[in-house]
Amino acid sequence: MFRQRYVRRPLFWTATLLGMIWASPVTLFGLLVGLPVALFRGHLHVVHGHTPALLARGPFADWLLRHHPFGAMNAMALGHVVIAEREGLSSRVLVHELAHVRQAARWGPLFPFAYLASSIWAFMRGRDAYWHNRFEIAARKAEKRF
Repeated sequence: MFRQRYVRRPLFWTATLLGMIWASPVTLFGLLVGLPVALFRGHLHVVHGHTPALLARGPFADWLLRHHPFGAMNAMALGHVVIAEREGLSSRVLVHELAHVRQAARWGPLFPFAYLASSIWAFMRGRDAYWHNRFEIAARKAEKRF
């Protein structure tokens, strides 16, 4: 029954919409960060993947990512918003960030806490808090499938 297109497509869009609603508190924070990116000579684009996301790029995004408290980065996902550098965004990095968008859709408002807990757990075990974070490992696996 689930193999038929007329059943599969509505289920996909229903699950996508529910994931977006579930992640909306984190996405709202992403929109608050993305708004200055757009206002200061930036651009917003909708990215269509397994889960849609809003891509925000511009000079303010470049500055924000270079001065991130956890170190410089090319991009970051905040719910269904991806903040990315103008020049440093490759297809591979975008796939990585879209994996985080899907994670946010699954975990919803708990995602930032689960991400932080995974980093703390890795650190407590003597591992690197970023490279051994289970969410980062999953995003790197998504990159390899690209």
